Amino acid sequence: MGQPTVATGVKQVDGVRLHYLRAGAGPLLVLLHGWPQTSDCWRPVLADLAADYTVVAPDLRGYGLSDKPTTGYDKRRMAADIAGLVEALGFERAMVVGHDRGARVGHRWALDRPDQVERLAVLDIVPTREMFRRLDASLASAYWHWLFHMQPDLPERLVGRDIRGYLEYFFERWTYNRHGLTADAVDGYVRAFSRPGALRASLDDYRALEEDTALDDIDAAEGRRLAMPLLALWGSAGLPARLPTLEIWRDYGDDVTGAEIPECGHFIPEEQPEALLAHLRPFLAGEASR
Repeated sequence: MGQPTVATGVKQVDGVRLHYLRAGAGPLLVLLHGWPQTSDCWRPVLADLAADYTVVAPDLRGYGLSDKPTTGYDKRRMAADIAGLVEALGFERAMVVGHDRGARVGHRWALDRPDQVERLAVLDIVPTREMFRRLDASLASAYWHWLFHMQPDLPERLVGRDIRGYLEYFFERWTYNRHGLTADAVDGYVRAFSRPGALRASLDDYRALEEDTALDDIDAAEGRRLAMPLLALWGSAGLPARLPTLEIWRDYGDDVTGAEIPECGHFIPEEQPEALLAHLRPFLAGEASR
């Protein structure tokens, strides 16, 4: 068999045009990227997964080739975007894999619409609420970019003068297998974040923290948890490796498994695609974890 064809498409959801990659046939699998990336981060695993699933990898609101409105970057709105995209493509349910910011969107999607999310895998994060509850000097030094990105206007002024230099700092510092992020991939991300409105939009994603944590606190107070199977994966050199990540997620879900991926930093799909697939395939197939 040849490689599945990767098509591109655009759907308008509640006034926002969302660009996506699509490949394969079968049950729907949605892949949600993080910062500072686009749907292209999934290309190392997309063809393999498309052998058994209809794989849809959208650019989130504000990222890549999707629209970059000036509002709507709270995770409830961003999750509603993806829910609407799924419906526009003719599907009722999806399995979801989210990395970084995309995992935060996936977490909110699964809380708000549990009937739509069959399974959820989250890559290299702990819940937003939990991260800030545990913030100390060590975590603050690791997650300093959150605090910087949340500031109004200043990041655009400073980062906008050297977008490549800023992004390459993270691609250098947050990777273990640096060959996984090819020069072509980095060039693509730099182009994406140099598009009009893209830098501002991605920072607004972080600036939605107050709205996001308020919703998370309400869910926690009301005892709302994730009932669907949840897989948490993180890189051995990633920031969540500093935390008891699996135990944290078990406070938020009823059926949680997880693992650390050795010799891997933050960008799991590109640094360790085969290891990621080795964890994802049995999870998506509903096989019991070993």
